[in-house]
Amino acid sequence: MDKENCKVVTPNNTTNELTMSRDIMEYEMDSGTLFDKEEKLSRSNIIELMINAKESVMTVTFHKQLDESFISEALSAAPKDTWGNATKLKALSKEITHGKECTMTCFLSKSEGKLGRSRVIDLNAPWGMNYRQVDHRTVTSLVLKNVKYTVK
Repeated sequence: MDKENCKVVTPNNTTNELTMSRDIMEYEMDSGTLFDKEEKLSRSNIIELMINAKESVMTVTFHKQLDESFISEALSAAPKDTWGNATKLKALSKEITHGKECTMTCFLSKSEGKLGRSRVIDLNAPWGMNYRQVDHRTVTSLVLKNVKYTVK
């Protein structure tokens, strides 16, 4: 194999090959989970980056929608000393009102405005059942093009 091109063979079909320039692999292919630096931005700026990501792989951390089972699970799992301690009670109430934190490696399929939702394709879910929604109001961090953006 020459140094300028790298050959990639798909595991299920070894008759087809894809040839890619080494420059593309080095400078244009970014990981959705690894990052070199961190930046703190406002949530609206992070959402703007997410909406403009196009086909780039990204990792988004957000809070899931509240449901009855999550609340009952969190209340039943709380230690008994929580009810007498004000700081522990405050932490429990924050956990219950924000919802469960979720981290997803995905890429953007469709976006619906800055304060709406984005439809993404989850790369860790089985193909065909991997469409998910990310609520822009609950995003806490984004890893995109080797930079991790967190909400101020």
